[in-house]
Amino acid sequence: MNKTLTLTTMAALATLIFCTFSCQSQNPGTQESDGSEQTSTEQSEPESKLIQYGRMREVIGMQKHHGRIALAEATSQPHLYAVGALEGLTGEVTVLDGAVVATTVDEAHQLQPVDVNPEIQATLLVGNHISAWTDHTVSKAVPSEEFDAYIEQLASEQGIDTSKPFVFTASGDFIDVRLHVIQGACPVHAKLHGVELSENEKPFEGSFPRLTGTLVGVFAKNAAGELTHPDTSTHTHVVFNEPNSDARVTAHVEQTGLDEGAVIRLPVRPSPDDQE
Repeated sequence: MNKTLTLTTMAALATLIFCTFSCQSQNPGTQESDGSEQTSTEQSEPESKLIQYGRMREVIGMQKHHGRIALAEATSQPHLYAVGALEGLTGEVTVLDGAVVATTVDEAHQLQPVDVNPEIQATLLVGNHISAWTDHTVSKAVPSEEFDAYIEQLASEQGIDTSKPFVFTASGDFIDVRLHVIQGACPVHAKLHGVELSENEKPFEGSFPRLTGTLVGVFAKNAAGELTHPDTSTHTHVVFNEPNSDARVTAHVEQTGLDEGAVIRLPVRPSPDDQE
């Protein structure tokens, strides 16, 4: 009797072990399902985290600048704030509370506003849907070389985890501004690698001692090649009225300072669960 019971118990145990391994083989493990190994950048994350289509090194360095997301689709959810580049690196795009501002360069290398339609796509777009902000007035002018550090310190004081990317905006007067609008190639990347751009790739480049407008930016430490250019922790665009035509345009900011009275907006700190 005991011998028969023992054999029965062993058979049941063997069946249990077989079923366990069989079930595991039919369900992918976390390394395959969590996206950690995927190479595609055409992904979006929950509202509490950054939304990103394309990576800087991919889009600019490897010239994989095909369309990744239709701007109409990207703005289908409310309160999007984002920066990016148009398909083919044909211009800059900024989204300010769901409103898209896109700009290209005309034959005279001047700024050309784009009429946004549902077919227009971005090859790079980074941002977040944010409905609640805190406002912070700049009490003393911030020089351009201190811009990144100022944003980081202000965010840290508000309890934002600055080791993780976050979106910010600013409105008012900006000082010592240098900006560009791409036209098929990135001038920052070209200068870093000593590349001479062809005539039809030359961007619009401008410097302004003072410029009034609105900044939309992503602060991201140690993210060169992913979210930012080298030697900076911010990927920032400016929306402003072009001085000659008064047209509403946008551009990539290479550097900027903040004049006294400018207002920085930071997202309301997410809950600890959101930041995990």
